[in-house]
Amino acid sequence: ETNHSSGPYKSGIGKKSVPEVWHQGGKELKVLEFLFLAIGTFFDIRERELPVMFFVCFGILAIVSCFFSESQSVENVLQGVCAGSLFVLIGWITKEAIGYGDGMGLIILGIFEGWPGMIPVVVGAFLLSGVYGLWKLFNCGDSRIEEIPFYPFLLISFIGVLIL
Repeated sequence: ETNHSSGPYKSGIGKKSVPEVWHQGGKELKVLEFLFLAIGTFFDIRERELPVMFFVCFGILAIVSCFFSESQSVENVLQGVCAGSLFVLIGWITKEAIGYGDGMGLIILGIFEGWPGMIPVVVGAFLLSGVYGLWKLFNCGDSRIEEIPFYPFLLISFIGVLIL
């Protein structure tokens, strides 16, 4: 296989399965991602808002970590950023039915993981939040629309994928 990429990025990740790609990231990278999601969870539950400086700091860390990752390609990072940006756009179209902070978090997750690596975390988080929303609807008898913090589901899903 020929490597057509330049710099420290490796090409050819698209030919590997999602679990292979996800588990290739170094332990340090997973610790940074865990911290990002754990701190985001704290702010999302407590404040229902995430500070801009939170995104700036972890965005810079994510970008810098890409330069040291042997398993990440430029294409995968750009695809991850585009996927996260799509959620920001959906948030704008729906007047924040999906919050901008959630979209920004998915952009940063996309930088850390790339598109193939973020798939299981995002799908798991949406499934978990959907189950929670249905549980709340049927068990609490509360039919009004309420904000549900998304970062806790991202964190739980991240931990689940990490364990599996």
